[in-house]
Amino acid sequence: MKVGVILCCLIAVAWVVLALVQLWFMPLDAALFIKISITAGLLFIVVLVLSLVLREYLTDRKLKDSGHLDG
Repeated sequence: MKVGVILCCLIAVAWVVLALVQLWFMPLDAALFIKISITAGLLFIVVLVLSLVLREYLTDRKLKDSGHLDG
């Protein structure tokens, strides 16, 4: 989970920096900036969902191994 949170934070911070640079200096074409923004958003969602699913799986496995859950 920690790796997922770190990756999500890095993606978000990188996008914010890119958005501010785009706002002030416009180094990218508008269409390219939108494509990068959509990609960053999708990567953020995928990393977040995968880290949550992995956390749930590991928690359930740990509870089953300790005998707190049937299975």
